[in-house]
Amino acid sequence: MLNKTIRRTAIPALLLLAISATGCGSKPTPAATPSTTPSPTPTATASQTVSPAPSPKQLKVKAYYADPEITKLVEKEATITYEADADKYRKAFQQLQTAPDTASVSLFKGVNVQSAALANGLLTANVTISDQGRLGAPGEALLLDALKKTMFQFSEVQSIELLVDGKKAETLMGHMDLPHPIKR
Repeated sequence: MLNKTIRRTAIPALLLLAISATGCGSKPTPAATPSTTPSPTPTATASQTVSPAPSPKQLKVKAYYADPEITKLVEKEATITYEADADKYRKAFQQLQTAPDTASVSLFKGVNVQSAALANGLLTANVTISDQGRLGAPGEALLLDALKKTMFQFSEVQSIELLVDGKKAETLMGHMDLPHPIKR
């Protein structure tokens, strides 16, 4: 009888002990449960490899215009904003296209800059001149002087190759000889 009593109490106690031991003390195997370690998200990886957009640069330049009678150059200070260094020459050209006030006249109104690039000290600019951009001999001479003074303030520009519609022209507007290149 003692054997029966031990069986009745010992077996359930051993079962209870075995169940509680496996529930509390064991750890799940890594293959049985998903990893709780956070993995990098695609946006985190992308933000580490994508460089931020370049911030715009500003530069104060001297721009040259004509007086209202178109007899002499008028110097004005202007600020150009550009992203890459190669853009500053084009921006300087664009600054010349609009007079900042009524005391000056743009000599480059009607002169559109198609491209402007610097290589080995030579600034090559390709322009297109509309009919309203054509000036007489004094205006053309002032325009060339304004171009030289504006572009040669950049120390890296040693000479200017001015192309009209992609070609070397003997004259810009039919009055003044156009040297190839224009030297400092």
